[in-house]
Parts: sequence; structure tokens; C-alpha cells
Amino acid sequence: MFRSSGTAKTRRRSSLLHPTASKLPRSSAHATTKSSAVQSRDRLAAPLPSSTMSSRATTIGIPGCTTLNRTAVNTPIRQSSIDPRRPVSNWSTGQPAKRTVPLSRPPRQPLTSAPKVFSSQPSRRTAPVPREPSEAERLKEKLAVMEKSYASLQEQLDTTREMNSMLKESVEAFKMKLERSAMELDLKENMLDVTKQQFELAKEEIDRKDTLIKDLTSQVEEKEVVLRKLHNEAVDLRGQIRVAVRVRPLLTCESESAKAIEFPAVNTITVVTGSKPSGQFKFEKVFTPVFSQKEVFINIEDFILSALHGYNVGLIAFGQTGSGKTHTMRGGDAEDEGVIPRAAGFLFRESKKLETTGWLFEFTLSFLEIYNNEAYDLLNKNSTVRVRLSNGSVALDGLSEHKLAKLTDMTGLLRQADNNRRTAATKCNEYSSRSHAIYMWNIRAHQESTGISTTSVLKLVDLAGSERAKESGVTGQQFNEMTAINQSLSVLQKCVNLQKSKSKHVPYRDSKLTQVLMDCLGAGNSKTMVIVNINPSEEQAMESKRSIEFACRMRETHIGSAMQQRDM
Repeated sequence: MFRSSGTAKTRRRSSLLHPTASKLPRSSAHATTKSSAVQSRDRLAAPLPSSTMSSRATTIGIPGCTTLNRTAVNTPIRQSSIDPRRPVSNWSTGQPAKRTVPLSRPPRQPLTSAPKVFSSQPSRRTAPVPREPSEAERLKEKLAVMEKSYASLQEQLDTTREMNSMLKESVEAFKMKLERSAMELDLKENMLDVTKQQFELAKEEIDRKDTLIKDLTSQVEEKEVVLRKLHNEAVDLRGQIRVAVRVRPLLTCESESAKAIEFPAVNTITVVTGSKPSGQFKFEKVFTPVFSQKEVFINIEDFILSALHGYNVGLIAFGQTGSGKTHTMRGGDAEDEGVIPRAAGFLFRESKKLETTGWLFEFTLSFLEIYNNEAYDLLNKNSTVRVRLSNGSVALDGLSEHKLAKLTDMTGLLRQADNNRRTAATKCNEYSSRSHAIYMWNIRAHQESTGISTTSVLKLVDLAGSERAKESGVTGQQFNEMTAINQSLSVLQKCVNLQKSKSKHVPYRDSKLTQVLMDCLGAGNSKTMVIVNINPSEEQAMESKRSIEFACRMRETHIGSAMQQRDM
């Protein structure tokens, strides 16, 4: 009874909910009724939507009911014969459905037609009451938000994947670079090892060569000492005062004059005076007119080399006026350069060679003029220089010294000295020097390995020529100059003669010239050489003979062996 009654009630409810079900055949109507009943039961078992709690009654969600799908306003809801509080059994399983919460329905209101009231005031439409969104709407919104979040996360994932791919590529590139760097490092380490081995071998070779160089340097220094000693002994064997004679060629104005000089043998000279020639005079060297300036210097450069070895050296040009003394000492340009400019180049070249053995040199230059028995500085506006003797040596107070770092420094100083030196024209010489010029090189040398230091002086002297008033035709100031020149040369010859005779007293103080040259004449420590210049013309034969006789006396003068000027 309970089952048939429940089935009948169910059928009635299904027919109400699905009116089309009654028109179907029995079998299909039964199936439709069954499924509709199941759906209705499930809907009744589910919690009621929020719309049922409002003032509006709705049947949304009931399929097949077209009438109830519209919202009925002020329409009473038809009472169902199904008790909502009674559980409905599940036809398919035969189990009772879960008890659901009864639907609260508003009481049915009678349908009455209220009379229409017309009012002058406009009717106000009641504002719709906002309803809360349903669960489906909330879920849809949540789903949309989640879809957006998912899309954003998907984009981030794609970006992350791309970055991950790029990072992988970078890592692979860095790995390759690291491998290459490792290979290069290994290669460089191998090269470093090879370089270290080569360095060690080179160091050993350098040490070996350094030892060899030290041994060779020691041998060179020993041989240098021996060579210096032999060189200076050879110079001394030629005589303490070496004397050479130079005969100049005839000038154009003298070409018609007969020659008063003959050369019977090598280094031998004869002066023809009158009808008979004088005796023959032999010297260390006789420079005939065919000798050039260069050839003359080559024969005396070993003598100048002694100045670099620490010895005082004096080279004096002596002779009558117009015999070629200034040409021999100063000369001209290029191939006509004389002893003074050629000596400068020679000293610089030889000092460079000696630097290889550890010697260092410093040169300073001074130009002194003795005019009318007074001393003047040719490189300092002809300022006066005080000449005095101190402890057996000469002191020159006020004489300037000019440092020479290179050969070109010499050019300007020579030009300045030439401009300041006093000259005048005479009957015997158009450019006659009216003073004695002394060019002094101060040479300081030091060798670090031996600790030896030397200070030596090279004096290159261009004497004024002796002359006679009758032949030169000088008067006035030039006569006074001639007198002073002849007087100083006379004192020079007197000192040489007394030195030759080994006199205890030699009057060096009688002239400024002999005071300055006293170390070259025997009162000091010097190697001395005299070049006697000869005029070959017949008119000057007697004066040439006197010059040669003076040269002979100079050659026979012994001034003692020179000593190396070492600094203490």
C-alpha cells in the first residue's frame, strides 16, 4: 500500500511538473515520469536558492514547465499535493531520499481587483530590490577571475620557459667560453713553464757572460794601464820637449822669391843664407809645404791623447810673424781646420772609446789672451785676469770656464774668441796677431771600477810672431805691442836656455807668458811639444834661421818626466 500510494502521488506530481508526460505512451511516459521524478527529488533534496527567500516566488530550474519559468508577481502559488517534508524514495535504488528542509511558501493571497484610483500626482514606480548574486553567478565570476589568473600564470609560465631557455643557452655559451678559457689557461701555463725554462737558461747564460765580461774587463784594464805606460814612454823617448818644424808654402806675392829652405833628407832641413847653405838641422818631424792640415794633426794626435790619460800637455806654435802659426793652430773651415778645432773632435771621439772601459770625462774650456803683458779673458768681454804663482803652480783668478757637453758647443766659443782677439795689419802680415792666445782644456776623468780620478790640462798656444820694427814698419801703439811681444818671447827663450843648462833659478816671473807656460817649460809636470813655423822666402832667411836655432835649443832642453795628475 505504501509503495502504490507513493507511486501514485509521484505520478500526479510529475504530471503537474511535466504536462507533456501524460501524452506520451505508457512505456515512454513511465520512463519520462521516472526521470522527472528523480530530477525533482534531486532538486528538492538540494538546498533552496536564495531567490526563494525573497518576496518573489519562482520555479527557475524546473525543466519542461514553461508557465512556471516566468516570475509571477502578485500571483498565488498553486499548492502541490506533494508534502515537501516527506522524503521521496529513489526509484532506481529503492532507498528513501534524504530528508530535505521544507520550503516556506508565502500564504496565498486572494485575487481581487482593486478599483483604479486616479490621482493628480504621478505614480511612483517601486524601485527594484537588489538581489544577491546567485551561487552560479558567484562561481562564474570566480571562474572568470581564475581564468584570467590562469591566463596570466600561463603567460608567466611561457615567459619563464623562454627565460629558462635563454638561460640554458647562456649557460651553454658560458660553458663553452669556460672550456676555451680553460684550454687557453692550460696553454698559457705551458707557455709560462717554457718561458721560465728559457729564462733560467738565459739567466745562466747572462751570468756566464757577466763573469766573462768581468774577466775581460779586468784584462782590458790591465792592458790599458800597460798601453798607457808604453804610450807615454814612447812619447818621452822622443824627448821631453818634442820639436817639429813646419814650412809653409810661398804665397802668391812671394812666388818670384827664391826659396831659402831646403830638405836634404827626411826630417832634415837646411836654411840657405847668402851663397852658402847653413848646416843641416834634424828634428823629430819636419812638415814640408805639401803636408795638409789633416796630416799635420795625425802626427801629433798621440801626443794630445796623453791629456786624456791624466797628463798635462802643452802644444806651442812658435815662429816669426807671417810664418803660419795661427793657420797651424786655428786654421779655417772644413779641410783647413787647425789643431785647436781638430783637437776638440779628437778628444770627444777618444773619450767615447775610453768610456767602454769605465772612464767618464768632463770637459771645460777657457780662452786666455796676453796683450802688452796683461792677461784677459776672451770669453768674458776681455775682462782682466789676475795671474799669480802659488805653491809652484800658476793660478788664474777671474778666468771663466765653459762646460762642453758636445762638439758643437765648441763652435760658438771659438767664434767669440776670434772676434775678441786683437789683430792688426803690418808690412809683414795683413792679419798679424798682436797678442798671445792660450786655449786651455780642463779635463776631469774618473773610473768607477778602480776609483782613479785625474785632472789634467791641455794648453794649445798660438804665440804672437817676433818681428823687427824696420821690417814691419810699425809705429805708435803697434810699436808698443811689438815691444811687448818681443820682450815676452825673449823671456821665453831665456827660460828655455836656463832650463837647458839646469840652472837653479829660472826667471818665469819676468813675464805673464812664462808664468802661464811655466809647467810646460820644466817648472811643472807636463809633456811639451813645440811646432816651429818657417817662412820659406829668401827675404826672411835670417829670421827663419834664428827660429830654427831656437827650436834646436828647445829640443835639447830636459824638463823631466811628466807624472799622471791623479786626484788625492
